[in-house]
Amino acid sequence: MSFAPCSAPLSPEATSSLPALPRLTREMLVLTGLLQGGLVYAFVQGWLGSEPQARAPWLSLLLAVSLFAMMSALQLRDRLWWASLAVVGAVTAGLNFSVVWFMGDRWLPRIWWPWLLAQGALLLVVLAWVQALLQHRSLRHVPYASLFTHAWNNAMVIGFVTKFVGLCWSVLGLWAGLFALLKVKLFVTTFTQPLFVCLATGGMVGVGLVLARGQPKPLRMLLQLALALCKLLLPLLSLVVVLFVLFLPFTGVQSLWETRKAAPLLMGVWLWMLLFVNAVYQDGDASEEPYPAPVRALIGAALVAMPVLAGLALWAVCLRVQQYGWTHERVWAVVIAAVLLVYALGYAVMAVRSWQGPWLDGVQRLNPAMSWLVLALLVLLHTPLLDPYRLGAASQRERLLQSTAPVSLADLDSLRWDHGRHGLAALQSLQSEARFATGEVAQWLAQVLVATERMTRAPRPEAPPQPLAGHLELAPGHERPAQDWWTAIETPPLRDHLAHCLREDVRCLVLQLPLERQGPPLPLVCRLGGYTTNCQVFGPQAQGGWTRVGQLAWGGLSSEGRAQLAQAVQEGQLSVQTPRWNDVVVTGAQDLPAGRLRD
Repeated sequence: MSFAPCSAPLSPEATSSLPALPRLTREMLVLTGLLQGGLVYAFVQGWLGSEPQARAPWLSLLLAVSLFAMMSALQLRDRLWWASLAVVGAVTAGLNFSVVWFMGDRWLPRIWWPWLLAQGALLLVVLAWVQALLQHRSLRHVPYASLFTHAWNNAMVIGFVTKFVGLCWSVLGLWAGLFALLKVKLFVTTFTQPLFVCLATGGMVGVGLVLARGQPKPLRMLLQLALALCKLLLPLLSLVVVLFVLFLPFTGVQSLWETRKAAPLLMGVWLWMLLFVNAVYQDGDASEEPYPAPVRALIGAALVAMPVLAGLALWAVCLRVQQYGWTHERVWAVVIAAVLLVYALGYAVMAVRSWQGPWLDGVQRLNPAMSWLVLALLVLLHTPLLDPYRLGAASQRERLLQSTAPVSLADLDSLRWDHGRHGLAALQSLQSEARFATGEVAQWLAQVLVATERMTRAPRPEAPPQPLAGHLELAPGHERPAQDWWTAIETPPLRDHLAHCLREDVRCLVLQLPLERQGPPLPLVCRLGGYTTNCQVFGPQAQGGWTRVGQLAWGGLSSEGRAQLAQAVQEGQLSVQTPRWNDVVVTGAQDLPAGRLRD
């Protein structure tokens, strides 16, 4: 059995999921794109009001429903298609206006943009099911091959259309640029008009969809290429996962929490793993195993280890919740991490069963079930049942009441503007609490309640700077510099000159040498590591304090010379040598360099 970096051909059931488009449907796609562009222009121009709360839900609904219709349309007389479109439109409209209700009386992009991402994910999952419904006329016995092909085909179509629109605008940009060289501004002016931009982009989307959906064979070839690439990368990613899990007992997990990026990185690894595994598995009807036994064993080991990564991601998010309370971002993070953990457990069980049966038998049942769970969560998180902004506002309110730390204006500002109407209600309820009834906090609370925009920008919590003293070693045979020097190097600008000493691959030693002919020894910090060895020299100021005098460097050394110098610095074997010959300068000409006698 050989490991070839190519994917097995799609099954007949899968390829039948890509029917050709009738001529009437192709014409409808282009006309719908143009109509979509015209309506977008109308919304942008404020035909339904100038307030974002009035325009945004209608614009989002227009784009969502029209693009969904253009992606799913086959036979325009199909009543089932129209019924599906009506249901999708009704649910999407309800969720759009629900999110606007979450915002309250102010337009909050911090709430709106996450909803657009969630709406895109929701429609992508629903799209594959609707396409399967239109093909099989029922959702009871939808073949997994149909869902697989529709989902990957949709990804290919979206990618193709996006690139097609970008290329079209690139050509128009070249067109306008060339004529601008001739002082002809007509095309620049025309191509930048909002009406032209909206209509042209809508038309490009329609034509791109006709090209992508109207020619299934080229699209199928692109799909095969993408699947082959995933098949090639899966063993490499599996090796990375296995090695990472094997290193954990020796390194511990504390370093993960210190990065503040552990959760998204771990979840990202599992998402890529999930994508690659499904690309290789496809519909499960391959006539032969996709890899040799050793490679399958490696992938199986990675899948068995994936619950560890998913569990660590969930743990990392829960630690943040325990420390700082719930916010809508953390609600989303916990939900995503929990869903990925369920996925990981399911795939781990299937990987264990693969030792005595077909490879990953059960994907056909797990993936459809999980897609319905994802759909349910995406809907519930935008309804009052699992409203993340309500949960976040309640948690932050309790945190402000129970915390012993002083309340800041940034805390009140964050509660008001990051949690929509629930944040406003939480702030109003704080007025009756004794802690917020008097003093400066009461004034801040009153100001935030009547403010029309955020009053402060909450500073991003940063880790306290590491003390430099812990990264500096005193060279043998050299006295310790004065304490005020150690204090001075901990603050800018002196600290900036020694920032490299905080790196793990750099070693810094402190020496003292009488570099001035008259005066006390000056402290030097010599860097060992990297290509060169150099020393930062510091000296006292007349008015008190310390300053950086300059840098002591050795140039033109061979590799042996550099090694000898580094060894001398480590042993403290540096001394000062007074030159035999004095320099010669031009009297009164300070800009001219000094003359130096050379052998």
